[in-house]
Amino acid sequence: MQAQNVILRGIVSDYQTGTVLDMANVTLLPLSGNGGRGTSTDGNGLYQFNNVATGDYLFMVRYIGYEMHLDTLSVGRSSQNILNNVKMRRSSEELEEITVFSADGDDVTAGQVTIRPETFGRAPTPAGSADLASYIQTLPGVVATGDRGGQLFVRGGTPSENMILMDGTLIYQPFHIVGFFSVFPEDVVSNVDFYAGGFGPRYSGRTSSVMDIRLKNGNLYNRNWSASLSPFVSDFFFESPVREGKSSLLVSLRGSLIEESSEIYLPEKQPMRFNSQLVKFNSSSGDGLNCSALLMRTYDRGQLDFDSEDYFKWSNLVSGGRCAGVSAESIVSFIEFNFGLSHFSNEAGGNEGGVRNSQIFKSHLDMNLTQYLGEWRLDYGFFTNYRTLSYDISNLFVSLDKKEESFLSTGGYLKVSIPAGEKFSVEPGVSFTSYLDRLPSSLEPRIQFSWQPRGRVDEEIHGALGVYRQPFVGLTDYRDAGSSFTAWILLPDTDRSMEARHVLLGWRQPLGRFFDFSIEGYYKKINDTPVATWSTVAQFSTDLAYADGTVNGVDARFNLNYRDFYMGLGYGYSITEYKTAQDHFGIWFGEPVQRYNPSHDRRHQINAQAGFNIGNFSANVNWMFGSGFPFTRPLGFDSYFSFETGPPDVTGDYGDPRVLLDKPFQGQMPDFHRLDISAEQTFYMNATKLKVQIGAINTYNWENLFYFDVFNQRGINQLPLMPYLSIKVGSN
Repeated sequence: MQAQNVILRGIVSDYQTGTVLDMANVTLLPLSGNGGRGTSTDGNGLYQFNNVATGDYLFMVRYIGYEMHLDTLSVGRSSQNILNNVKMRRSSEELEEITVFSADGDDVTAGQVTIRPETFGRAPTPAGSADLASYIQTLPGVVATGDRGGQLFVRGGTPSENMILMDGTLIYQPFHIVGFFSVFPEDVVSNVDFYAGGFGPRYSGRTSSVMDIRLKNGNLYNRNWSASLSPFVSDFFFESPVREGKSSLLVSLRGSLIEESSEIYLPEKQPMRFNSQLVKFNSSSGDGLNCSALLMRTYDRGQLDFDSEDYFKWSNLVSGGRCAGVSAESIVSFIEFNFGLSHFSNEAGGNEGGVRNSQIFKSHLDMNLTQYLGEWRLDYGFFTNYRTLSYDISNLFVSLDKKEESFLSTGGYLKVSIPAGEKFSVEPGVSFTSYLDRLPSSLEPRIQFSWQPRGRVDEEIHGALGVYRQPFVGLTDYRDAGSSFTAWILLPDTDRSMEARHVLLGWRQPLGRFFDFSIEGYYKKINDTPVATWSTVAQFSTDLAYADGTVNGVDARFNLNYRDFYMGLGYGYSITEYKTAQDHFGIWFGEPVQRYNPSHDRRHQINAQAGFNIGNFSANVNWMFGSGFPFTRPLGFDSYFSFETGPPDVTGDYGDPRVLLDKPFQGQMPDFHRLDISAEQTFYMNATKLKVQIGAINTYNWENLFYFDVFNQRGINQLPLMPYLSIKVGSN
């Protein structure tokens, strides 16, 4: 064989839907002689072999749950670059010798876990379809403040510091007010790349985490449907070819029922409701070009304190388009275009304090490319974003505050993957963003590395360093744990931006054929994170102070996957500490600078899962434990008189009652723990499939505190024991 400058590349995808398959094993074996080569597809389903020699080859692709693809390829002396796209067919047989996905997905790089929808059901969900929201809360380092509110905190970061992408388009709040649900049931998700920290330069504008969700495509050949019903939610799913083999349509509808059903069999009504609608169109061609468009709407409304008249509501409206493809002749291996519009609005109100509302809008256009220079891989791209932020706040103690701001940003990124031998690789990169004189430009260097001591992809030591900046913030006054209102604002000091510096070091190791273990330590240095100006009275305001801080922690996971049985045990340890100096601290507390652990600081977190799947029957158990959150203790109570309209009548008026607060977050709430169980049986009846699930949330009926109302000196608890029955029927 003679070496040639021939490149073999292509996209591996699902035959039925055109959805790309990442981490597929691709092997190229010469029919005569030695020198076989292998690689894996990336997140876009792309594989590439450089400098393919003249000769005849056996081309093989393997992917769990799919039939093996075998083909022969001939490379002649005059051969040009070869484009060989592969469409994989699902297998009807289960291979006992292959271990299925681990309980927490596939670790790919530092800080990253790839989650498959097949694992969603390992976290019991009171619905006919398992949900990403329930599963993501079982991962170490991910903290939810309760079973309502839709707020997730990742490794010490706040919800507004998380980036959540849906086929490349941003969605601000995909988690519903009932904490078990999101806009991502298992029926619509292809895979999720979750970065708890240390993410690469492609993702800019956030300082905490990234959740990059790839939606499924509709079926190109068959029409399928399903509908489900439970005391919490109803679902409808539909997919159909538009042009057989060429284009498809996918529809997902969800609506809550808990507000109505809770009156029947719970001690009190649960005044929370939500709904969401998703439509996706996909077009797939045989030459490697795939285009899609989506439209999503969500709505949430409810009370987090059932005895109060205060309400919260929010909505998302998202539309986007994506085109991606690969060419044999281009020096660029892969190219992708994304366009999207995302609007989010939220509102809070009640009997007292008036109505507060805030909105944020983003439009984006970006291009992402992959190119090889020998063995080096370059991932680079360009983006342009336009944002509008506004808020209108009026409450009892703060005069009307209204503002709207818009700004444009543009920039690019570059990441270079450099193999150093067969066992070590390093990926330096940089992200640059210009705000066109509106704000200071941002240059953010980042680097990742991995070392496989024995050359095994499942045995690795990895690490990451990086700088991350964010020019705007979603401000929530976390002194009130019962709040889900977020005011989106630009930092008032244009020479400042939120900054976090990430350091990660991790290790993953298989233990025999069926066990695996992973551990990752992390450190974050936080600068200029905005916090609400502190006062001795609880009130919402957009007046800001700045805090610096650190986050230190470690996440560990142990998994067992043996045929039809799995077990997982996760542990997270974290310390988040802020330091801030504000006016009057010296007068109130005797010290001008205060150090404290914010309200989302959870020191210990444990999650244990177990389950099995035998034939058409499955069962899952999930137990969660979290140490208590910090809260601010009351010092006492007094009456408040306003002089804005003149001197008050102190002889006939008692004033407005208020609570005097202690130093920030010096108290600690009780620990949280909850056991959820589910069992499911599937029945097949000709062309119809019926799934019946029974289960229970908070099985041993533990009283978990959601938050403590210091004004009325009472606790608001999370859901009590809630058994459920769900039914899902659909095409077979």
